[in-house]
Amino acid sequence: MKKIRIINLLLLAFIAGNVFAQQDGLQLGSVTVFPTLGLSYGYDDNVFYTSDEQQRLSSNFTIFSPGIRLEAEGEKTDFLAQYDYNKTSFNSNSEYDFEMHHILAALGYSASARSRVEVSAEYFDGSDRIGTANQQGNFLELGLDPDEWRSFGIAGKWHYGGIGAKGAIDLELGAIDRQYDNNRQYTATRDRETRYVGVTYSHKITPKTNYLIQAKHARIDYDIATLDNTETRLMFGAQWQATGKTSARALVGYLVKDFDGPIHDDFKGLALEAGMTWSPRSYSIFDLTLSRETDETNGNGSYVVRNSADLGWTHFWKDRLSTTANIGVSDENYKGDLRDDSLKYYGLSAKYQFTDWLMSGLGYKYYNRSSNINEFSYQGNTVLLTLELSK
Repeated sequence: MKKIRIINLLLLAFIAGNVFAQQDGLQLGSVTVFPTLGLSYGYDDNVFYTSDEQQRLSSNFTIFSPGIRLEAEGEKTDFLAQYDYNKTSFNSNSEYDFEMHHILAALGYSASARSRVEVSAEYFDGSDRIGTANQQGNFLELGLDPDEWRSFGIAGKWHYGGIGAKGAIDLELGAIDRQYDNNRQYTATRDRETRYVGVTYSHKITPKTNYLIQAKHARIDYDIATLDNTETRLMFGAQWQATGKTSARALVGYLVKDFDGPIHDDFKGLALEAGMTWSPRSYSIFDLTLSRETDETNGNGSYVVRNSADLGWTHFWKDRLSTTANIGVSDENYKGDLRDDSLKYYGLSAKYQFTDWLMSGLGYKYYNRSSNINEFSYQGNTVLLTLELSK
């Protein structure tokens, strides 16, 4: 399953995700408070991600993104509470604005040097950008508001394995419920609940290399749509710190997506999760990620098979000045439908850290989606100037 990668979230992330200031926080007794405030101003020449020149809209936009994080750490317990808000407002028409509230709470308990338990709860409440998710293609002609949705999830994790131990086990389980609030004639079939469980075993081969065995199982139940299914994957791989300059983690295995009903074709095939970081110099970092996974459909077909790759390079020219360049490709095949998409993007951003609490960034991103169904093809350019205050 895909861990959500919607392009509109990258709107801010391609700069802000790489330019957060180093935070010391404000100490209030045993609690450390980390406040942040982000203000961005940008330009997008394809607001609706459309190939129709008559519907294509260019607009300036602003992003307002305050947040606060609370952390407390005791001898055996630690606690985290976080709230983030992100709103994108288009100058051309406020009807296209979209926003997201995010709340996270997590509690950790270390029973011993070997055993640690974590529980968490997470809530999202907001809207999708028009042209993404359920409103891809020619949905603009229907005059709909942005889709509004809520998501609530709970999760638990248990780690067993001390420092220097040959083996370690990580268990995880959780549930996520996602519900849409408007445009119900189109979104009611997207309401669903996901329950999952997983286990990863790590065994040390050398001081710098571990091999990994991972098994995961998820159950996806839809409220209305006949898309109920299970996902099961078995993965094998390794994690290593080859040198002080290179680290990597790779898992490859077999994934089965099995539908309850006979009207949808099942999937059986390769799954991949891989990431590598290479630092030829202490001030220059390359990151490579590769993946092959399945995802729930947004309306076309029964499900999506996605292959993706991303390469990024961050270089610190001075202590306070750095740049980041990235390029990525993704192929999305909609099973049970004729649709097949290919996405390409690249971007370049720079940041300057004026003080420990004030940062400014400037970035550019180009994106292009080519589809065998014309209404899903588009290309566009985004420029974004960011100012962030943090403590």
